[in-house]
Amino acid sequence: MPRTQAQDPVHSQVEDVPTHARGETSNSKQNELLEDEFGSDESGRRLKEESLELNSEDDDGDGNDLDRLNIICIKEEDPEDDDYLYCEVCKCFFVNKCEVHGPALFVPDAPVPMGVAERARRTLPPGLEIRKSDIPDAGLGVFNKGETVPVGAHFGPYQGDPVDREEAMNSGYSWVIYKDRQREEYVDATNEIHANWMRYVNCACTDEDQNLMAFQYQGGIFYRCCRPIKPGQELLVGYEEEYAKDLSPAFEYLWNKKCSTNGYVPTF
Repeated sequence: MPRTQAQDPVHSQVEDVPTHARGETSNSKQNELLEDEFGSDESGRRLKEESLELNSEDDDGDGNDLDRLNIICIKEEDPEDDDYLYCEVCKCFFVNKCEVHGPALFVPDAPVPMGVAERARRTLPPGLEIRKSDIPDAGLGVFNKGETVPVGAHFGPYQGDPVDREEAMNSGYSWVIYKDRQREEYVDATNEIHANWMRYVNCACTDEDQNLMAFQYQGGIFYRCCRPIKPGQELLVGYEEEYAKDLSPAFEYLWNKKCSTNGYVPTF
């Protein structure tokens, strides 16, 4: 996500010094202004060095270890890319809560211990049911049998076993989790005793059919409701472009495998 840089306070102060003629303002006058604002020439210079280092990662500078430590701490407070959520109404990303609509709605799974028989089915949240999909040859699917699921409702995370790339490639129940440009991880829900109900959600055939958006959040895969899901409708998932943009070709292969397992190829 884009970051904004803080304005250099020392630079702003120096720019505000009035100059009626070139060379009229002396260095001593600038030093007096800096000392009034920051306490002393030394503290002003130190603040100047910190600001410059913040604004230029390539500047080695003469800052001491404490200055660099402070800068590192500031950077670590910035949210990671997968700390962001998305408001479907405002069409913008946010951290923790939308400024207009407040905190995101997360629908929790029914609590079921790992390793229990038919665990995946038993984790289904109230108001949802698993039955034969409306998609030909897709097997089972997840349907809404309660009140309309509102836009912005979140389900997840998708649960399963951590697997290697080869095992993920041979499964129709795997998702890719992005770590960095050199590393990806895979979660596979083939084993029902280690999975949750999200394994039964089918891929949308077209963009018009899609009512859930898959995305990565805090190291897991979540589904966000992007269209109201009325009673009797099947939950059908697509994926967020922001999630897929940095993934390797493995993702496209896994996505196509998910869809081909259900006997169709996505058209969006």
